[in-house]
Amino acid sequence: MSKFFVVAKERGSFKDDLPAWASKVSNPTSLDEFAKSEVKRVDLDELPGGFQLLNVLSKQECENIIKEANTLGFTQDAVVSLPRNIRHNDNLVWVVDDKTHDIIWNRVKEFMYDNDNIYEGKKALSINKRFRFYKYDKEDFFKLHSDGSWPGSAVINDTLVMDAHFDRYSQMTFLVLLSENFKGGETQFLVDINNPNIPARDVLNAKKINIRTPAGAVLCFPHGLHPLH
Repeated sequence: MSKFFVVAKERGSFKDDLPAWASKVSNPTSLDEFAKSEVKRVDLDELPGGFQLLNVLSKQECENIIKEANTLGFTQDAVVSLPRNIRHNDNLVWVVDDKTHDIIWNRVKEFMYDNDNIYEGKKALSINKRFRFYKYDKEDFFKLHSDGSWPGSAVINDTLVMDAHFDRYSQMTFLVLLSENFKGGETQFLVDINNPNIPARDVLNAKKINIRTPAGAVLCFPHGLHPLH
C-alpha cells in the first residue's frame, strides 16, 4: 500500500497541476517517537532573530525522509510567486500527518522562545504542516528574496485545508537540512553593514553572513523584508 496520496493539485508559476501530497498512514517516514532528545539551540549573534536547532533529526531519519521524497518525485515548478530564474531548484510539497508534526514539534517546542519580540508577545504554537522540499543539483540556486507568512495548513477528511486553525500565520522560517555531503550551499543573509537589525539597501551596503547548517538541524529566522537571503 502506498504511504501517500495526492490531496490537491496546485498552481505554480507556469503549471496548474502540481501535486500536493498527504500521508495515507501515520508517520510514514518512521520518525522515532521515543528518541531521547539531544536538541541544542545556538543563537546567531550576527543575524538578529536567527538561531539554529541542532540534532533535531537523526541521520537515519534524514535518510528516511529523503528516500520517501525521491519516491514521490520532484517538479521544476513550485507553488510560489517567484519564477524559475529566481528559484532554480526542484520542488515537492507534503502536508504532513499529525504524528509526523507532533514528533518534530515536541522535540523543538521548548527552544522556540522569542528573545526578539518576533511573535509580538504571543506563544509559538506549532510548525506549519505544509512541508516544502527543495532539491538542489549542481549549479542550481535561489536568488536573493525574503520569505512570507503562510496560514497553518492541514489535511482534514482527505481534503487540504489551507487555513486549518484560523488563529496562526507563520512568523519564522523553519528550514530543515536533510543532507550535508556537498560543497557550498550555505544560506547567505544580507544585512546593513552598519546595523544588522535592518536589511541592506543594496549589495555595496551589505554585510554577507553565510550560515552552514548540518544535516538533521534546523535554521530559523524571521519572515518579512528582513532578513534578505
